[in-house]
Amino acid sequence: MSNAVLHRQAVLNRQALERGVVRSGAARSYRTEPRRRRTDGELRRPSSGAVAYRPTHIGVSRADHERGANDVGWRTVLAGVVITAGVLCGLAGVAQLATGGSVSNSAATEVVQVQQGESLAAVAARIAPEMPAAQVVERIMELNAMSNSALHPGQSLIVPSSATR
Repeated sequence: MSNAVLHRQAVLNRQALERGVVRSGAARSYRTEPRRRRTDGELRRPSSGAVAYRPTHIGVSRADHERGANDVGWRTVLAGVVITAGVLCGLAGVAQLATGGSVSNSAATEVVQVQQGESLAAVAARIAPEMPAAQVVERIMELNAMSNSALHPGQSLIVPSSATR
């Protein structure tokens, strides 16, 4: 709206307040003076309506304000990132210890041929004499997707590589 229209509305509102009538945005006017007693002695409740408030014209400070207690600074964010990274590294270390630390040994593999009369335990003892045979047998069955330990001569097997060989 233009300044002239706003000024005219302000003048009309001021005049209405002087007469005791408040004009809302609607077509009805409401009296602001208190209701009088009815002739029978009872008080009537005033009819409800919109209340018009005058603008206060109070300016807002443009000065720098102190940071609120709920504001999060960059130091807090950095501390959260460092703590999270530490927790994740700790969990990764615990997981490494829980797996027995054999990830580096089990990553390297080689292919061997089964000899005549050799069992899976004999192959395990031949390729990794320093490790328990049951653990090596389990790993061989896992690498070759075997459901049982049946072998035949000349069969190729993927086995974990031994560091001593």
